[in-house]
Amino acid sequence: MTLREKTEAVVGELRARTKRSGEMYAEALKTVPAGVMSRGRQIPPYPFVVDRAEGSRIWDVDGNEYVDCAMSYGAAVLGHKPQMIVAAVKQAVERYTNLSMPTEVSYRLARLIKQAVPCAERVTLCNSGTEATLHAIRIARANTGRKLIAKFEGGYHGDHDYVLASCFLHDPDSLGPMTEPQVQPDSIGIPEETQSNTLMLPFNHQHAFDLIEQHKDEIAVVLVEGLQCAGGSICADEQWLKELREVTRKCDVLLLFDEVCTGFRLALGGAQEWFGVRADMATYAKPVGGGLPVAAIAGTEKVMRTIDYTGQHSDFQTHAHYGGTFNGNAVAVSAGAALIEYLTSHPEVYQRLNSNGDRIRTEVNEFIQQHNIRAQMIGAGSIFYTHFTDQPIVRSRDLLTVNKEKQQLFFLCLVKHGIFIPNMHLGMIGAAHTDTDIDFVIAAHKRALRDVEEL
Repeated sequence: MTLREKTEAVVGELRARTKRSGEMYAEALKTVPAGVMSRGRQIPPYPFVVDRAEGSRIWDVDGNEYVDCAMSYGAAVLGHKPQMIVAAVKQAVERYTNLSMPTEVSYRLARLIKQAVPCAERVTLCNSGTEATLHAIRIARANTGRKLIAKFEGGYHGDHDYVLASCFLHDPDSLGPMTEPQVQPDSIGIPEETQSNTLMLPFNHQHAFDLIEQHKDEIAVVLVEGLQCAGGSICADEQWLKELREVTRKCDVLLLFDEVCTGFRLALGGAQEWFGVRADMATYAKPVGGGLPVAAIAGTEKVMRTIDYTGQHSDFQTHAHYGGTFNGNAVAVSAGAALIEYLTSHPEVYQRLNSNGDRIRTEVNEFIQQHNIRAQMIGAGSIFYTHFTDQPIVRSRDLLTVNKEKQQLFFLCLVKHGIFIPNMHLGMIGAAHTDTDIDFVIAAHKRALRDVEEL
């Protein structure tokens, strides 16, 4: 049986057991473009519709149960509906929803982030990772008076036009040299001039430092992920990351850690704590809201003073604009404060998360090696990603060797075996995953590998 035939057979199995989801999806197509609110939710034959979630599990409207290794794309770091977050949200809703003025809990969440994050001398709140990086870029430009931003090939920093480039590497023929990658828009509809002030850098490569030095008088900020999540779960080399910090400091260029995925997941202090590197700015979302839409921008006092406006008419001449109706939403920040208070008082959560992630990667890779499969699982902490290539993966270009047909079939087989990982194949576990769940995750990966490779 060919890979296509095997894929069609698995799609047929999934279709047969998700008939109600199929009916709901067909009806949704009459109203919702593509039938989903985000492209990451589009999976063959169609997205199953979730009915409820609890702890490490989700159930669809057809009654199928899955061990969830998406965890709301990493936001549910403790699992679904943790008791302290549900209680905090209920208490908040009884008092208010959204308000036009601050609440005590919004200030409390900002203080908790400041206490946890290495670079956080000042903190402000918004609603999503995309918003956070968009505002952070404006703050950096206003602070430095420069307009060029630099990001790394394979890095994903949200869906706004400045940064939606060279993450997914759609066209290998237009990437440019590995040492000097070209800006490749990740979507139509982005004007060329919007990304004309974006400098693309090679990830995990020394030449990035040369490019920064060459453009030091033009660059406002360098954005980097300690772990390129959407780009393939590729981890930065620790020594390289520390050298990046030294080069940006020497060149008087701001360094921004995008911690939307890694913040409050790899460690309480995120990737900055994990790698022992202190940035000038950092952006947060996903876990920081405890499963609700909260994001944050943290930075040094000097940087964040840029939005320290006074309410005077002349502010627009001396300060960067910062605002948003739902910034500091009283209900959402109540969930975030409850989460961080819990994580601060329960540091053992990270030991468990990271040891379980290590165990999944180790046992799956041992199985791969035992059966001479051209694949590997990479990642860090509680984040993991399976790629169907046996070539070393140091940067996103190395993923051009991946067997995409096998990778798609593998993902579908995981769903068939009761494991939900998004179709981007980025797996994340939460504190709610038990030892039995981890056993199941590993066993399902082995079964899916057998299905793909016909072992």
